[in-house]
Order: sequence, then C-alpha cells, then structure tokens
Amino acid sequence: MTATYPPERHLLRDLGFSFDAGADERSSHAWLPVVPEICGPDGRVQAGPLCTLVDVIGGGLAAVAARPNWIATADLTLHVASPPQSGTVEARAHVLRAGRTTVVLEVDLLGDEGGFGIATMSFSVLPRRETNPDIDETRPSGMSSMVVPGSGLQEPFSRALGIEVVDSAGGVVELPVLDWARNSMGALQGGAVGAVAEQAALVALERAAEAPLAVTDLQLTYLSFGRVGPLRTTTEVLHADADRGVAHVQLFDVGADGDNGSLAPPSVAPLRPHGRLMTVARVVASRRAS
Repeated sequence: MTATYPPERHLLRDLGFSFDAGADERSSHAWLPVVPEICGPDGRVQAGPLCTLVDVIGGGLAAVAARPNWIATADLTLHVASPPQSGTVEARAHVLRAGRTTVVLEVDLLGDEGGFGIATMSFSVLPRRETNPDIDETRPSGMSSMVVPGSGLQEPFSRALGIEVVDSAGGVVELPVLDWARNSMGALQGGAVGAVAEQAALVALERAAEAPLAVTDLQLTYLSFGRVGPLRTTTEVLHADADRGVAHVQLFDVGADGDNGSLAPPSVAPLRPHGRLMTVARVVASRRAS
C-alpha cells in the first residue's frame, strides 16, 4: 500500500464516486455513475458495487459520529429490488444511533427513477491509533470527488478485484489482496468483501438452480481484516430453484493463521481454506423479470 491513500489507481477513484458531506454531521450523500463494468448480465448494477458505495459513505459518516475515536465495520445488510441500468445511483446516509461503543447508520439508494434499495450498517467504536486518518482533515466540506485524470474501470469490477472461480459447484472463489482494493488500514475494503461474497454465492446458486439469478439481499458480518491473502470462500447452498436461491458464504484469509495471527506461507495452503475467518455472509439471489 502506498503512503498516500488512496493511491492514484484505486477503486475509490475508478468507481467515480462523488460526495456531498454538507453541513449536517449526521447525514451525507454520495453518487455512483452507472457504467457497464459494474452491471451484471441483466444490465443492472450488481450488489457488489452498491455494497462498496454504501460502505464508503457509511464509513466516512460513522467516523465523524465516533470522533475523536475511530471505527471498524461490524456488519452491513443490503436489500435491492430493481437497480438501475443507466444514469446515477444516489446514496443518502443518516445516523440512527451514535453511542459509546457502536454507531448505526441507514443508507437509502435511489436511481434516476426513484428508490430501489436500502442498507443498514453498524460500526464498532475503537480507540484512535496514530495510523488512523484524521477525519476532520480528510473529509472535505461540500461537493468532492476522488476522481483524477485517467480514473475509470477498464474491466468488470469483479475482474478488477482479481476474483477467480476455483470451484463453481462449491462456490469457491479466490483473489489476492491488491493495493487497488485496500482500505486505509491495509485490508480489503469492506464493500469489496461484499462483491466477493456476491460472486461466490452466484456461481454456486446459478449452478444449483440451473437459471440466471441476481443478488438482491446481502448480509455481511465482519470478523477480521483480510490483509495477507490469498482470500478464499466456501459456500453452502441452503435453497435453490429456478426463481430463488439462498446461500451461506464464508471468506477466509488463507495466508493468515486463524489462531494467533501469525503468517503462514500462502504457497503451502491446502485447497480448503484454513486461515483466519474474515467474514460470514447470508446471500439471497432471485430471477429478475426481463
């Protein structure tokens, strides 16, 4: 990870986010332009990029609410109905509760034709470290963007993350931890974790259902950071038919020892994940009307 965050090439820049922090410290707005690289086979924005948008706007607002302390995402739940195929996605975040140990947010998602989704997030309040950004210095007032000349996705979002399918029947996907997708603490960005869970669930559910599906509900519980890599999933299909599927996904940092945090060489990791359990996800996918 480079000394300046985010680096010139980074998902926060390439996704084209723009923000309006405004004067109200309990609410915030953000926008995501809809481009083909963040859309699924049905032409609609996928859950993973939406999860990333939610995590970015939520993390910034939660950090303001928790100051002078810092925060870490504890869980994120996303529900979407019919995401847009073009235009812009707007996220409207507001604080539901800001306590001594927890911050809870809600994020409404809107397209050019109105609302289509909602997300809730909770954050653990942590003691500030010297390595944590100063939110008062990094959070601009008014409209802002991290886009620089040359920003933009050159390939589908999941491919840019480096996701590779290892076993479609078992919902096993693998990816490295790239600087392009790290957060300010050097781990895989929380919204990108949602994109990994989405892809793992989809490959397993579509194979089991023998039908094209799209993720509509994503519930993530974050247990630890994914800093080392490779990261790998296991997926259990709980239900699948031609119209709907439900899966349970676990995401592991294979290179990190699960017991004491010491590192194990990724090259000796067996096919089945054995490292530190990072995240568990409950995923629902449905068949959308054409």
